[in-house]
Amino acid sequence: MKRAAFALCSSVIALTLPAYADSDRPSSATPAASSSSPASPAAPSAKPDPDQSLAAEVLILHATNDKKGIDARIGKLPELAQSPFSNYDSYQLLDRVRLPLKKEQAVLKLPNGRTLQVRLVDEPGPDSVRLSASINRPNGKEFLPLLEVKAHVGQAFIVAGQSHKKGILVLVIRIVK
Repeated sequence: MKRAAFALCSSVIALTLPAYADSDRPSSATPAASSSSPASPAAPSAKPDPDQSLAAEVLILHATNDKKGIDARIGKLPELAQSPFSNYDSYQLLDRVRLPLKKEQAVLKLPNGRTLQVRLVDEPGPDSVRLSASINRPNGKEFLPLLEVKAHVGQAFIVAGQSHKKGILVLVIRIVK
C-alpha cells in the first residue's frame, strides 16, 4: 500500500490514505461555508448540490484515551490502529460534513473554534483532484499552513494534532462524487 504524502508540520500530521469503499458508512451533507454542529453528527443537515460532481467529505473525530474504542459510525479506517493514531484508544465521530470542491474556498468551523479551509486547485484527471487545505486559529493565524494534496475519488487524507477537550481532533478528508 503506497502512501502519497506524509507531512509533519507544527505537530500536525497530514497523511494520505488509500481509497476505501463507503458502502458501510452513511453520508450526511452540509452546505459549504457553514459551521458544523456536533450536536447531531449522524443526521444529515442538507442535500448535496446535484450540480457539484466532486466534494470533500470531512469526518471530524475526537481522539482520546477514554477506553471507549472506535465509534462504529466512523466505518473502516485501519490507520486508527497504526502509529501515530494508535496513541489514542478512543475515537468518537463528532460530525460528518460534505463540502463542494470548487475554486472558491469552502470554510468549515471546527469544534475547537478554528476553521478548516478547502479549495480545489486543479482537476488533472476525471477522478482526481489537487486540493489545498489549511486550518486557521480564530485570530486568523495559520495553525496548519497551506497543505496541497493530490487525491483520487474515494481516497482520503488525515489531518490531526489540534488539541480538543483532553484529546485531539482528527480530520479525515475524503474525495467523493
